Amino acid sequence: RAGAFDQLKQNATKARIPFYGSYTEMDPVIIAQDGVEKFKDEKFEIIIVDTSGRHKQEESLFEEMLQVSNAIDPDNIIFVMDATIGQACESQARAFKEKVDVASVIVTKLDGHAKGGGALSAVAATKSPIIFIGTGEHIDDFEPFKTRPFISKLLGMGDIEGLIDKVNELKLE
Repeated sequence: RAGAFDQLKQNATKARIPFYGSYTEMDPVIIAQDGVEKFKDEKFEIIIVDTSGRHKQEESLFEEMLQVSNAIDPDNIIFVMDATIGQACESQARAFKEKVDVASVIVTKLDGHAKGGGALSAVAATKSPIIFIGTGEHIDDFEPFKTRPFISKLLGMGDIEGLIDKVNELKLE
């Protein structure tokens, strides 16, 4: 989407994480290959390649994702799921799994009205665990997935564990 490159660059800079991208090269496969090669040469242990969002009906974008995957041979492909799409998550996750070997799931946009029930469908469709959830637009809103609080919120029982964590973070005396 328009502005995604600049947003990624800005977020990486804020977090003091090295970033690779190109304003001139338009082929995502070449950009991914060049970036992975650069960071491998610099001995980075973790390299994240972010691709543009895709919908299961956009066959050409799924083909492009497969080409990127084949070119860089990743250790872990993460399906990033928007919690607001609800039960459509299952068919979207299945479409991803049919193209590339999804190994884990991240659920985003859990800060709004979405409870994330579709996340369970995505886990079933990909046979992959949820590793992180996003509860906002900032890096600090990205947290490791915890099963018990997630299921508790899903069932409308609130997240007592999360509330206790937040209070402890405040270090009140």
